[in-house]
Amino acid sequence: MGRNNLFLILGVLLVLLSLFSGLSFAETTCNIENCGMEITVKIAFAFDPGVQNQQQYIQNAKNEIESVWNGPNGYRTCGDCKCKVAYKAAVMSTASCSPPPAGYHCIRVTVYNNDPPRNQTNWTGAQFYIGYMYPPGVATGNGGNSITGWWSDIMSRPTGSNGNYKDFAHEAGHMMGLEDGDGGIMTNTSGPNSDPTQANIDETVQEICGANACPARCCCGNGQIDGNVGEQCDPFAGGCGADEYCCPYCCHCYPKMCIAAWGEYENAADCNSNCQGMYAKCYYNYQTGCWDCLKQEPATTPNPYDSTQTKQLPEGNHTKQRMLADIRDFYGALGDVGMLKTLFGDDRINLYIKGIDTPFHAVTKNGALEEAKVGALEDPTINMYTDVETLGSIADGETTVSRALMDGKIKYEGVGFLNGLRLGIMDFFFRMFSVGEVKIDRPAEEGTPREAPAGAKEAENGYTPNTPRHTEIFERVLVHTEPE
Repeated sequence: MGRNNLFLILGVLLVLLSLFSGLSFAETTCNIENCGMEITVKIAFAFDPGVQNQQQYIQNAKNEIESVWNGPNGYRTCGDCKCKVAYKAAVMSTASCSPPPAGYHCIRVTVYNNDPPRNQTNWTGAQFYIGYMYPPGVATGNGGNSITGWWSDIMSRPTGSNGNYKDFAHEAGHMMGLEDGDGGIMTNTSGPNSDPTQANIDETVQEICGANACPARCCCGNGQIDGNVGEQCDPFAGGCGADEYCCPYCCHCYPKMCIAAWGEYENAADCNSNCQGMYAKCYYNYQTGCWDCLKQEPATTPNPYDSTQTKQLPEGNHTKQRMLADIRDFYGALGDVGMLKTLFGDDRINLYIKGIDTPFHAVTKNGALEEAKVGALEDPTINMYTDVETLGSIADGETTVSRALMDGKIKYEGVGFLNGLRLGIMDFFFRMFSVGEVKIDRPAEEGTPREAPAGAKEAENGYTPNTPRHTEIFERVLVHTEPE
């Protein structure tokens, strides 16, 4: 191998190493999950000899930064949709800031009376500070530039009246992209105006997490109906008709499908009148809009060392809930797949599922789903047949409605001569021309976000498939919860 080629390869490796090191080491980071954010400031402290109680100094800095920036509730909110923001300080000690530890802002700490922080090495003509950040003095971007500083051992000293200055929290603001004079903690380190302002919070999120860290879709589940982002309802504020429920993921109204034989009722009164037994109780299920009767009896273990004496809890209804969700997705997908919108445009469809005794029905108009409930219609225009496995494959994204139709896993027939003729003609064209496929994604684990039901106006309300919602929404809608 020639020397020039060797130098070229070494150069490429150095570039790649620098790129990967930039990805691996980050000084101020933002982790976004379920419309919530955690901003972490990573700080290393290098102490000069003579500084006392060094570990306590580090802990005091961490405690103040997290306490001031998180506020009395333990978090802040940002944006129109009030996404949660939590602040964290990751701290460590180091021997020196020359060079600083990779991935950390680095602070030199000296004894103020002997060697106070200043803007130059010499004393003559220097300006003295309790704490000082070297130019540019402001960090930006998720994992962006590292900044260094020179702090004294009297940071966050007592004010002389009540409490302490908030020097640590102020300097942490610089590490999150804020400048002196930005108001709140960045203008005052003591007194009634020394807390972070909403403008401070919003700017740290924009600088570190990005401009769209709290998108419009995160408004779903905030307890109010935000029509400006296309919401029809909110699971905690209502907005749907008596026979509908509010989708907790996209805030649109959809028909209820409550099966009494499975312990599901459309209202609390019906549930309470039918839910009997010592351990039976009704709970509202935000996933389905139904009231569920739970009859689980607590486990008893007279002898913890004898497995034969342990009474097991009855199996939950996860399979049933998934089946209902699969059927909803299937109905909705009929109107979303290319020519299927025409094929099943204005119909009354009875659906028979092999392995389930209960039939279902759907009513479509202009290609849109108007009704989806349990039970067969007396005057259907179409009878449709499939099985549990096919529904599950569609819901899991392993196949699509159009593919299942082409493979004969979904069969249908028109009821009466005219409907039979109409469907025969449409089926001919459906199989002749390619059909755009819609993939319905469902995570493998129950209790994770799902794609919005068909018909949601994704483009209007900023919704994108498989995008998580508020953490607190999941905590409430993915388990049986009594409404407030």
